Amino acid sequence: MAKIDLIKNRYYFYGFSLALLFGGIILLFAFPMKFGIDLTGGNVLEVKVNKDLIQSFVSDLKIPETEIFSSNDSVIIKGKNIDKSAILSKIKEKDSTAEIERFENISPSLSGELRKKALMAIILVLLAIGFYVAYAFRKKSGKINGMLLGIVVILSLFHDVVSSFGLFAVFSKYLNLELNILAITAFLVIAGFSVHDTIVVFDRLRENIGKTGLLNKEIFNKSVNETIARSINTSFTAILSIIPLIFLLPHLHSFLLPLIFGIVIGTYSSIFIAVPLVYDFIRNRDGL
Repeated sequence: MAKIDLIKNRYYFYGFSLALLFGGIILLFAFPMKFGIDLTGGNVLEVKVNKDLIQSFVSDLKIPETEIFSSNDSVIIKGKNIDKSAILSKIKEKDSTAEIERFENISPSLSGELRKKALMAIILVLLAIGFYVAYAFRKKSGKINGMLLGIVVILSLFHDVVSSFGLFAVFSKYLNLELNILAITAFLVIAGFSVHDTIVVFDRLRENIGKTGLLNKEIFNKSVNETIARSINTSFTAILSIIPLIFLLPHLHSFLLPLIFGIVIGTYSSIFIAVPLVYDFIRNRDGL
């Protein structure tokens, strides 16, 4: 792979990231997301049916303002104010052996609490990861303060999550996806995956500084170029493992699709944003 002069070209990457960040915010307003029933309240009805008839129920069963999909040997119906008796009777017209496997009611007050906790979980995870990185590098980072690395990690993760939210808003519009607990879980996974790459780059930077005693542009570029192939290959392998699941598990699209573009954005920010930010934060101090 060709050597990248990351520090020299960092402002181009900053511009692209700002476009991603503000673009994500704009997309959130331009494409308001539809919340899942776990965040708004409603019912979940699971009906066990003949396996050979599952797909026909998913495609032919028409119930206003509901979402219908299959899972193993059951048909799952989500919506507000579901009449389970009427739906079961309708299903039994085609399959007399059908029976209710599960019926759940999520109250609006509970879903409101889930929304608050989901948002708080994302914020706390970003802060916790940042503080952990600062603690982990408190003595190992040599000339670079561990708290600085923690702050850069938080900024990078904020960039990744907001940008991914914006892309998810577009996908939710055209693929009829919902923002639900599965999607929130995906964004938390994105944060964890992104910081994994960032830590690898930071650790290589620390090692190179320790070996040479230098803190200059060449060390930053060297550290990135030594880890970029590993980061890209790891992310590409992860995406390859997710793609088949998109076709096999359509009811998990709200989880799987955010993972894909979140991994791409997270890998980009770990390489092209996190390290240049560290460089710019310290260059005035040391006159780089």
